This record gives sequence, C-alpha cells and structure tokens, in this order.
Amino acid sequence: MPLVEELRAEARRLSEATKNISDQRTREELAARAFELAQRAEALEKGIADPWILQANIERYRSLLASGTLNDDEARVVAELLADAERLLGNSENQAP
Repeated sequence: MPLVEELRAEARRLSEATKNISDQRTREELAARAFELAQRAEALEKGIADPWILQANIERYRSLLASGTLNDDEARVVAELLADAERLLGNSENQAP
C-alpha cells in the first residue's frame, strides 16, 4: 500500500508544518489539505482489500463528477480519489495471476 502510506506521510508532514506558520489563513489551508489527504488514504485503504469495492468506488466517483453538483473543492477531492482508485485498480489487475 505505498500510495496510502505516501498520502499519510504527506498529511503528517503538512500537519507538522502548520505548527511553524504564523499566518492563520495559511495554517488553516495546510490543515485542511492534510485532512483531505488523510481522508483519501483512509478511503483507499478500505477499497484496496476488495477490488469489487474499488471498482464500485470508481463508478461512484465518476458519477459524482459527471453530476455537476459538486463545488470546485469537492470536485477536486473526488477527482483525486478517482485517480488514486484507478491507479490502485490498475496495479491490482497487473499483479493478478
């Protein structure tokens, strides 16, 4: 699960970085990004165990993006989740016997 660990490591790095920033707005933006990364890692970890769940999540993410109901921030997060899930699904298919 290198991708999941990479996301978690980046979330931790950003969380630590917030401690050294005096600008409130920048600190809040970094904290929000760290939270998003941690959420992505958790969602991916849950989907990795079962390729069927991973595929179902991919379809759900595509549907959400196509719906046009997401604001810009939500669409960005869902697009990142979709890319992550597609990468993981591709990796799991390449490793199948």
